Amino acid sequence: MTIKALRSTRIVTPDGLRSGVVVVEKGKIVAITEEHHGEVMDYGERYLMPGFVDIHVHGWGRGSFAWKGTRESLEAMSRDLVNAGVTAYLATSATMPQDFLERSLQAAAEYINTAPPGDGAEAVGIHMEGPYINKKYLGMQREDSLQPPSVEGFKHYSALAGGHIRLMTLAPELDGALTLIRYLRSLGITASAGHTDATFDQMTAAIDAGLTHVTHAFSAMRGLHHREPGVVGAVMYYRDLYAEVAKQTGITLRPEVFDILYRIKGDRRLVMMSDCLGYVDFPEGYKFHHYLREETFEISRGKLQITGKDGDTRCIAPNDWHDVCQLEMSFLDSIKAVVNRLENGLVSAAQIACLNPAKLAGVASRKGSLEPGKDADILVLDEALTLNAVWCRGVEQPLETAK
Repeated sequence: MTIKALRSTRIVTPDGLRSGVVVVEKGKIVAITEEHHGEVMDYGERYLMPGFVDIHVHGWGRGSFAWKGTRESLEAMSRDLVNAGVTAYLATSATMPQDFLERSLQAAAEYINTAPPGDGAEAVGIHMEGPYINKKYLGMQREDSLQPPSVEGFKHYSALAGGHIRLMTLAPELDGALTLIRYLRSLGITASAGHTDATFDQMTAAIDAGLTHVTHAFSAMRGLHHREPGVVGAVMYYRDLYAEVAKQTGITLRPEVFDILYRIKGDRRLVMMSDCLGYVDFPEGYKFHHYLREETFEISRGKLQITGKDGDTRCIAPNDWHDVCQLEMSFLDSIKAVVNRLENGLVSAAQIACLNPAKLAGVASRKGSLEPGKDADILVLDEALTLNAVWCRGVEQPLETAK
């Protein structure tokens, strides 16, 4: 029987910061106590906090599930995500051609069922972003792959996914959407509004049907107008509606807009996620223009070429971790960008980046907080919030940044 114990004067718990020892047995937290008489790893004043739960991540680092749809892409994501502090995630699909989507769901199911414990972040389920979305707010989704909402269609996807779909982003104003939302609620699957032109009244009907979440709030949705509050108005009005926000670079959301949403939602209903893509794992020959970054991405001869609006091109190889990890803002860097504006610092961060997303993913019984009975998914952070160590289900993970 292997018992590990981690000591710190600053353990981030749902009740606040405390001093003590986190005792781990068989990958689970069995106690947080003041006294422990066995061997202890002493982290002094460094923070111990729960690992982040990313419920909206298409790819990260050297893996891109949404664009490759393979087990190998998920393996790469899992091993690289720990470098961003993510210890659990929902493998997030995109609105893609039917045959590709079907193969992707099967690959995800197989990986979730067989991935060895402790081999990077745990894929705890699947988030389907589309194909039941509105073409008016496509964003980076594919118009040629849109489908009308359908319970039968979802049952088909769910069977391929082995019952692992935990969250679905859809446009609630589309015909058939309310029926699907009710069906998702009956299964305990989170229904989320995204890529949607819904009116406030249509959002109200969707909430009554069981919709509980909004995907990348403010982005790809009908905005707020004083006579038609739209989706954004519903996000602000309905207190129990969860709302997620992505990379806090200031590009997608101005800092002031994040602050407005946080003042309304608070720790209880705001959700952090990354919406990252994993550019270097895109298929050979794939090319697209990122309208927010004003850059064009293309995979050529196994390398990523990025061309800016000035015409200058830089090239990044998948094995160049220093450049790869800076292609997209990491989950941890997003937390660093907002933590000083949260009501209770890292305690608030643990709520919006760990526990709230764990609830939406249906895994809050074992993820999202440092409490007895939960998985030992633990981050060790110094005063500057630099990642010093990561434990996934009690297994310490190798970190690229430490090499």
